[in-house]
Amino acid sequence: MTDEQKQQVRERIGGRVATLRKLKGMTQEQLAQAAGLQRTHVNRIEAGKYAVTLETIQAIAEALGMTVDIIDTALT
Repeated sequence: MTDEQKQQVRERIGGRVATLRKLKGMTQEQLAQAAGLQRTHVNRIEAGKYAVTLETIQAIAEALGMTVDIIDTALT
């Protein structure tokens, strides 16, 4: 995977996190607190600046009342 492809994946994941957070009516601060993260970390994830770990994705999903589906053909 090229660096550009990696960046696109980070941005796609970050955009999805932001969309789901807003649909749940949560602020970045509320999501961060519920997921055990710093607000700045959530901000950078949503901006596509961090390659997040599966553990972080799991914490965010749980904070949003969702599950993680690691099989996503759009990411390949």
